Amino acid sequence: MQLVLVIFFVSCYCTKYVSGVTTQSSENVTVKEKDTIEEVNVIKNNYHELLKRVINNEIEIVDLKNQKQYLKNDLENTKRYMTCQMEDIKDFTEEKYNNLNETKAALMKTMISFSQSLKLLNETMQELSYRQPEKCEENKTECNCTEYSNNLAKNWSIDVGSGYRVELQFTNFTTELKYDVVMVYDAVDATDLMGSFSGDDLPPPMISTGRYMFLTFTSDNNVQYTGFSANVYKITST
Repeated sequence: MQLVLVIFFVSCYCTKYVSGVTTQSSENVTVKEKDTIEEVNVIKNNYHELLKRVINNEIEIVDLKNQKQYLKNDLENTKRYMTCQMEDIKDFTEEKYNNLNETKAALMKTMISFSQSLKLLNETMQELSYRQPEKCEENKTECNCTEYSNNLAKNWSIDVGSGYRVELQFTNFTTELKYDVVMVYDAVDATDLMGSFSGDDLPPPMISTGRYMFLTFTSDNNVQYTGFSANVYKITST
């Protein structure tokens, strides 16, 4: 009886053990299958993503090839255009260079002609520059005023005769600035003012348009200077 009980317990234990092992093995197989399916799905998704990237890359490569061809064509067109422009610039430069040489030659001729004309003008001016000084006659007013007095009012009327003009050259000049004044007129009287002078700056030479010149000098009531002196020349009227 005891032996039967032992065998029964052993049999039950073995059955339970075998059943437990079988159940555990089935569960392990199911988990592995699920993991495998998930891995396969992940691989599929990755493959699809990779395939999409490959397709997109192919499209980009085609676009880049098209852009490359476009840039190549554009470069060729630009090269042809620049070549034409360079030819035009070369022709234009050669034309302008030839024009410049012609202008330079014409300018040289003009300069030679101008030099000859200037030489002739200088010779003519030297001939015309001959002049003979003519002092004021005794029956006319004097042409200088030195050591003048206060409140002076003096006039000089110059007539060099028909066919001549008057050239007036101051040799000394010192008066009170703005108050003791010499005035020169291109006329027989005080009607056509040529210049008004005072101080110690020597006035420039002056030439009348005709045979007459008229001078006046006035001083105020104080301060006297050394005055002035001038030469009168009779020059040929041209």
